[in-house]
Amino acid sequence: MGIDKIIAKIKSDANAEVQRIKAETKQDVDKILAEAEKKGKQEYANIVERGERDIEAISNRIKSGARMDARRIVMEARDQGISQCFTEAVKSLSDLTNKTKKYETVLKNLIQDGIEVLGLDEVIIISAERDRAIVKKVVSGMSDKVVMGKESIDSIGGVVIRSKSGDVTVNNTFETILERQKNDLRSEVSKILYER
Repeated sequence: MGIDKIIAKIKSDANAEVQRIKAETKQDVDKILAEAEKKGKQEYANIVERGERDIEAISNRIKSGARMDARRIVMEARDQGISQCFTEAVKSLSDLTNKTKKYETVLKNLIQDGIEVLGLDEVIIISAERDRAIVKKVVSGMSDKVVMGKESIDSIGGVVIRSKSGDVTVNNTFETILERQKNDLRSEVSKILYER
């Protein structure tokens, strides 16, 4: 075997080894690229999934906030409607004081109710200055122990019934009666206005 053949054989073996290493390296590179691509796709899918969950959570928070705002706005509108009803009720009660005969009957009932609540015979009746004449007329038809007070109250109508000693008082003014019954009335007004 001559030197040329040995060199040719070494070159041939070296080329074969280079080709084998290149093939192995290509396989390794292809394998690494495939794994990287697989990991990249998985990471991409994870990021997309997290993004979709985040978007859904944000969307749910926005929807929830919008529902709460809508409920608050509806409640405010309802409260405004109910308050308007109470304002109209006060106006109607105020108008009642102009209807002398009806108002006289209402005052008599309010006074009798107050006397009954106090459980006393001797009482003092106090009214608004503009109602003094009609209250005096109502009181004159009652027991001598029911008397008009010298002072007056600031009220759209009704009376205050006080024990003679001044220790116990029943406030039967329209405003106070309405305020005492407001919670029950709110519920009833709400049913009338908003339930069908």
